[in-house]
Amino acid sequence: MGTAETLMLLGWVAVATYAQTVTGFAFGLILMGGVVLSGLAPVALVAILISILSLFNCALALYRNLGNLDREIVLLCSLSGFVTLILGVWTLDALSGSQAHWLQLILGVAILLSSLMLVAHPLPKRVRSGRVSFLFFGGLSGFMGGMFSTSGPPLVFHFYRQPLGLAVIRDCLLLIFAINSLQRLVVVGIQGRLDLRILGLATTAIPVVMLFTWLGRRYPPPLSEANLRRVAFLLLFASGLSLCLSALLAG
Repeated sequence: MGTAETLMLLGWVAVATYAQTVTGFAFGLILMGGVVLSGLAPVALVAILISILSLFNCALALYRNLGNLDREIVLLCSLSGFVTLILGVWTLDALSGSQAHWLQLILGVAILLSSLMLVAHPLPKRVRSGRVSFLFFGGLSGFMGGMFSTSGPPLVFHFYRQPLGLAVIRDCLLLIFAINSLQRLVVVGIQGRLDLRILGLATTAIPVVMLFTWLGRRYPPPLSEANLRRVAFLLLFASGLSLCLSALLAG
């Protein structure tokens, strides 16, 4: 990857980080969609980069801040997510060669569906869902995490339907995402894919993440929360639709 391509990739990291900071979601979705749509790097490489940066972000956010966790929920989602994460990584490997246009189409559809899930405002239930539901959504999240390092949408949608405090939801999600990212890095590390090029790229991107996290907190856009969510939705929806169209044309 040349200097121009690296700068463009870091630009997408900046956009994704800022959007995540001001909206609370969509870092992996925006970064994956933007980089793949721009043709800067293959899905497999971007997924590893997202895993490293997400683990870094979650670790910073949870440092000395583990008092709000519901450990049973975290355990259920992490266990089922690990099984399906391996399946997701295998599916990514199977489609990364001659079937790359199908992989891009699946990514586009996943981003479209995720954009709809993330802007939904599900009403909380009066009674917490059963263990099987957390296993199911944890598994679905793990599969998305295995394929694209974008494990958030299914769990975000499910957790916000639960009668739980916002602090509990936030910290549980952060820890599950951190575990998911760590699990994925272990799997790809065993496969021998954590080379110096990817680690160097991640090291270069970390200061960008830190800077635009600070900028997002210090200088948020002059928009209401509802309008911020609409902007994020439009960005995701447009990138997902573009990925689908380009994949169909390539096929």
